[in-house]
Amino acid sequence: MRKRLPALLSFMLSALLLGSCGKDSYKDNSVLILADSLMQTYPDSALQLLEGISVPQKMGKANRAWYALLLTQARYKNYVPLKDDSLIRIAVDYYENGRSKERLAKSYFYWGCVYRGQEDIPSAIDCYLKSLRIMPQECDSVFWAMTYNHLGDCYNERSMEETARGMYRDAYAINLDVHDTLRAFHNLRGIGITFLLELQFDSAAYYYKQALEMALSLDYPVLSGIIYKDLSGVYSEQREYELAYAYISNPYPACRI
Repeated sequence: MRKRLPALLSFMLSALLLGSCGKDSYKDNSVLILADSLMQTYPDSALQLLEGISVPQKMGKANRAWYALLLTQARYKNYVPLKDDSLIRIAVDYYENGRSKERLAKSYFYWGCVYRGQEDIPSAIDCYLKSLRIMPQECDSVFWAMTYNHLGDCYNERSMEETARGMYRDAYAINLDVHDTLRAFHNLRGIGITFLLELQFDSAAYYYKQALEMALSLDYPVLSGIIYKDLSGVYSEQREYELAYAYISNPYPACRI
């Protein structure tokens, strides 16, 4: 569930949206700064703010590149399909000249997300790996973990389970270190999937059960339901039908998705 935007921020957002049509609206990057500050906690508000910019072509090159990166990021976070790479390439082309390694790394990451949405997995992997090579060590650890996790997903799709497992483990170590239980849950489930794809059912069940413990600690029935379904599938594959039924008939309704 989205957090409600505080009243002061809501007022600032409305004021900037109303002012973004003025002829002098692109002489500074205050809109972009606010959108960036909202991105993690209020991505829907960040997207609203960025899409309220009517003529981004009037921006200078630096702000135009940042706008392209932020808008791609906001659309991704709001599950808006990324149809082509024309926008994010503006950011990549600008930041490749050494202006900001962190923004270049993020630009490559979101370019990878565009390719993944187009089901071009080899190109997505290439962009994610470039992002990791460029990314400064001091960059936000969450971003490192997210890149590793995306690589894990891509390698799974390429039937490279061992490589995928290494990526998920790198992501898990980071998320565990920063106490991000929700993302760590997804990493553990990813590891479980790699073992399931290799028909290593005991190992798959082991990691699914660790993920289940995390989901239960978060009191997040949807995630718990997903893992109950995963575990049911594992035991069904081993013809342990009583155990499979016990997991699939768990009272959490999400287990029946």
